[in-house]
Amino acid sequence: MTKSKPNFLIVGAAKAGTTALYYYLKQHNDIGFPDLKEPKYFSSSQLEFPHNGSGDDSVDKYAVKDWSEYLNLFKDLSSYKKIGEASPDYLFFHQQTAPLIKETLGDIPIIIILRNPVKRAFSAYMYLKRDSREPLSFREGLAAEEDRLKDNWDFIWGYKKAGLYAEQVKTFLDTFTNVKVVLQEDLKSDTKSVMKEVYSFLDVDADFKTDTSVEHNPSGTPKNFVAKFILNRNNKIATNTREILKSIIPRSILEKVASRSLQKKSINQSDQELLKQYFKTDITSLEKLLNRDLSKWGE
Repeated sequence: MTKSKPNFLIVGAAKAGTTALYYYLKQHNDIGFPDLKEPKYFSSSQLEFPHNGSGDDSVDKYAVKDWSEYLNLFKDLSSYKKIGEASPDYLFFHQQTAPLIKETLGDIPIIIILRNPVKRAFSAYMYLKRDSREPLSFREGLAAEEDRLKDNWDFIWGYKKAGLYAEQVKTFLDTFTNVKVVLQEDLKSDTKSVMKEVYSFLDVDADFKTDTSVEHNPSGTPKNFVAKFILNRNNKIATNTREILKSIIPRSILEKVASRSLQKKSINQSDQELLKQYFKTDITSLEKLLNRDLSKWGE
């Protein structure tokens, strides 16, 4: 019997809504996903392990490097019309992943979700702060980014580089016939319409009603000791405790508890203006590439 394998992918971007989109799509009766959200198979074959960033080992351990192991993720999904996976670093490593995906899986539908790159950068920073991985201020982290990436830290530390979307998106548009680009801002403000579009793109029932009541993968600063302990990726006891909780408590409940245990923070104006200027040219290039108005990203 032929093993099941993905016939569409969500390829990124990181901290731009891939987790929410994954859980929304996973609800659909015709769409199957493995429980491991980010197998990272098509990027892992190009990377050097282990990564050297703080807490990177707690993420590296989930990367699937073997083809048989990758296929095994989808072994129970053959009854679904559409089978997918969501690895947000595929977009970041576009030059390596796009041709490899096409060679391995064929000219499958590709979904890309993008977010205001300034907000995406700060969200990535707060995500690492949340997990006690980032000791620096945001401005210091921006300054350290180039050296960190050269020193083989995980891609999530690329606060600026991961938001340079134009070339990343162009690679996938040039490689695949069917590419759907979704904006996180639209997914959040008009979820029903966007999901209807995505379902149509995947050729499944577009009228399926999606439960969007849970905030997925929230970022922020832990409000109390318990939250700080559980979310600490530099503490093996904390990491193991979190894995046990994830195995016995439904994700929706954990997400709700996390949202209440985290204090939201906003980027300060000087950092925001710095990044607006940094991303300005790339956003203009992306607008032309997609023939889409992205002026709200500059507000």
